[in-house]
Amino acid sequence: MTPVLHMPILLQPVYKEYIWGGTRLRDEFHRRLNPGIYAESWEVADHPDGQTRIINGPDAGATLSEAIRRRGPDLLGAGRPDTTFPLMVKIIDARETLSVQVHPDNATAARFGGEAKSEMWVVLSATPDAHIYSGFKPGVTPADFETARAAGTIPALLQRFPARPGMVFHTPGGRVHAIGAGCLLLEVQQDANTTYRLYDWDRLGANGQPRPLHVEQALQAIDWTQTRSPVAPIQPVTPRTPGLTVRTLLNDPHFQVEEWTVSAPCQVTHDARSFLILFPVSGDLRIKTPGQPAMILQHHSTCLLPAALADFALQPALANGEAVRLLVTRLP
Repeated sequence: MTPVLHMPILLQPVYKEYIWGGTRLRDEFHRRLNPGIYAESWEVADHPDGQTRIINGPDAGATLSEAIRRRGPDLLGAGRPDTTFPLMVKIIDARETLSVQVHPDNATAARFGGEAKSEMWVVLSATPDAHIYSGFKPGVTPADFETARAAGTIPALLQRFPARPGMVFHTPGGRVHAIGAGCLLLEVQQDANTTYRLYDWDRLGANGQPRPLHVEQALQAIDWTQTRSPVAPIQPVTPRTPGLTVRTLLNDPHFQVEEWTVSAPCQVTHDARSFLILFPVSGDLRIKTPGQPAMILQHHSTCLLPAALADFALQPALANGEAVRLLVTRLP
């Protein structure tokens, strides 16, 4: 295997122009995009439906799976057998409410096909009335669903939660959900793209026809017991090293997401068990790795730190030293 260079990896996002998307990726995140509707930015992806390519260093132009073949566990993490990247990170701009849908969990995917997908969302921005539908209300049965399906009232069976910046929602496979209009989210998920639609708000697709539903597959995938709140509780902040505090946002069996606050120059040491994906939510971040020039990671941008990069330095990039808050994703 070719050893990994000790440098952050930058990736070219893949943009998806679904009909429910908006313009905030261009207008609020200042992405250089042509006029149009952009629903999702796949920031880190190694899937047949969208592969982000490396744009810096000796692996420039390669997909993540190509880089994994070259770099092996030095990129993914010690002992990791994967040949493709196991996670996907997206930004989602919901100008309209998404379909009511469900993804299979590992057990359902193994029995009936499709790709297992557990996911979580961090609300980056939201309109005052933005909300998330997640999970059936307690006591809802398959018979209740069939009655609501015939009447066109499926949303009335769902729990609805306000979406506010900083909130974290967990949506494991089997949980029925819909992202409401006005939400701008960071999504972390398994590397999968299987979605079963149950209800689409009587919306027409680009061809003027209703978009297809997948009720039979969805009924196989639904976990009717998932009625607990999907809102992750707020965890305490823990000092990691001088200048750095850490808050765990979510531990899923497939990924872990933390919130780091960098208030001063700090040296970070981590083991080689997993890569790190960095996404500054506020402020620009200066990253210094051994033997490489410093890199400025702008807020609302993404980079991948290889697992073998055990030591690196972080500090706020602005001259006023304003603290930087970033989301950090790793394998558990």
